[in-house]
Amino acid sequence: MIRIALFSIILSAISFNASAQDDLYNKIDSLPKIALDSTKTKRKGRLKNFFKQDYPSPKKAVLLAIAPGMGQIYNKKYWKLPLVYGALGGVIYAIRFNTNEYNTMIQSLAIRNGEITGIEDPIDSSIPDNAVEAQRNASDKNRQLSWIGLIGFYLISAGDAFVDAHLKDFNVDDDISFQPIFETGFNNQPVIGLGIRIPLGK
Repeated sequence: MIRIALFSIILSAISFNASAQDDLYNKIDSLPKIALDSTKTKRKGRLKNFFKQDYPSPKKAVLLAIAPGMGQIYNKKYWKLPLVYGALGGVIYAIRFNTNEYNTMIQSLAIRNGEITGIEDPIDSSIPDNAVEAQRNASDKNRQLSWIGLIGFYLISAGDAFVDAHLKDFNVDDDISFQPIFETGFNNQPVIGLGIRIPLGK
């Protein structure tokens, strides 16, 4: 009888210990999930506040313009995205084309001068060396202009985003009619004059 009682006590202690460990593991497993969920919520809140707070903000539009098209998306000018990505693709294509042509001319001149052996000349041998050199210089110039075009693309894209965000606050109402204003001067005497009042902003 005593053995049975001891055996039942030991079993109950083991089961209690196992259940306590399971509860502890469940609590530990739940902690990172709660922390992760709160982190995601905070990130989403910050992202929404970034786009909604002080909208439209020209500074934020320029900052987002570092990524091509983001400034236009911030200003909700989605129709400009094909123009932005089309211009970016054209500039990148020009850079690659002019760089490859420049490298080809460099390789051809090196083969003709004997600096590289065992490789066939990529340029027809009937073309004189001075023509290849002239084409190399032209390709180098076009390559540099292509890189300048890339910088210009970023400046134009950022400027467009800045202007769009800045002009959103301007009054573009179709009503540009004149409105007479009657004013009185000293001793409530009427004042006769002509002036123009231009409201800036809203």
